[in-house]
Amino acid sequence: MLNLIQDVLESDEKSDLRHFTSQLKTAEPRYLLRNEILAAFNEYCTNHKKSEYFYHSSHLGKLIYYTQEIILEDESLCLIIRPKIAAKRAFRLFEDLRAQEVTPEELLNIRDRFVNRYNPKVGEVLQLDFQPFYDYSPVIRDPKNIGKGVRFLNRYLSSKLFQDPEQWLESLYGFLKVLYFQGNQLLINERIHNHQQLSEQVKLALEFVSDRPDSESYDKFRFKLQEMGFEAGWGNTASRVRETLTMLDELIDEPDD
Repeated sequence: MLNLIQDVLESDEKSDLRHFTSQLKTAEPRYLLRNEILAAFNEYCTNHKKSEYFYHSSHLGKLIYYTQEIILEDESLCLIIRPKIAAKRAFRLFEDLRAQEVTPEELLNIRDRFVNRYNPKVGEVLQLDFQPFYDYSPVIRDPKNIGKGVRFLNRYLSSKLFQDPEQWLESLYGFLKVLYFQGNQLLINERIHNHQQLSEQVKLALEFVSDRPDSESYDKFRFKLQEMGFEAGWGNTASRVRETLTMLDELIDEPDD
């Protein structure tokens, strides 16, 4: 993104950048967010009779497009630029149009000074670590997965299950057999002794509930499911039990789907 700033400074648009920053310094506010930046640039282009191409496609126009925040200081201004999702860089632009990258710590100090909360002599600044508690937790590296954490985690677990099925199926079996509610066993009982038998019994149970009417109450066939090793918790009707057992069957046999 520094290259984009240099492209502006090395072109005929350098004077436009100077005039635009001068316009910002003579107006309020001193801390501009993206919508305010775009509105100010649109006003500049209108007042100076700039073309649509200049607004959208010039070096300066592209720089403004990627700029998320501008902080106006006495002798410089700070540009916070977001070149892509989950990436942000800050640059200080001086009156002589020299550009200098700003570290995250310096940017926080600039913001603190802006709201009169910069007190370096008071002591260490509180730092919050948002890293996962466990170092083996999956890490989102592709920005397009941001905001899709549940889907990402499901894919991660499915991939692990597919790569090492014995370990993960044993873990799944262990999870299912320890579930209780008010002292009552849920999901599976002692008739299912291991994950291999779980896979076999799921298929038998699916054959059984597939022959039942969709709306038939669970209470009417629960004893048969208990004989197969399945307790309450799969659904209150035959169709719901069939749906959840199908999900379990697919998780066991086709974890990557």
